[in-house]
Amino acid sequence: SLDMSAAYTTKADNAYPIVLVTYEIACDKGNKAETLPLVKSFLGYTASEEGQSILSEAGYAPLPAEIATKVRSTVDALS
Repeated sequence: SLDMSAAYTTKADNAYPIVLVTYEIACDKGNKAETLPLVKSFLGYTASEEGQSILSEAGYAPLPAEIATKVRSTVDALS
């Protein structure tokens, strides 16, 4: 599992606190074979560089690079 607690705080001077975090939750094992490709595709795109790059246009902040890398690895391992 990923520890997202560090994503809620910032040590940057004059930064606004993060007030809303969006979660996507999926089982790491035992997903339905017929829906697993769609789930992985959605989560994979959302965590991809392309998916992360358009978030600011919608008013969201992208994941920190270290977290995004962990998410991508976790999504790839879903079964």
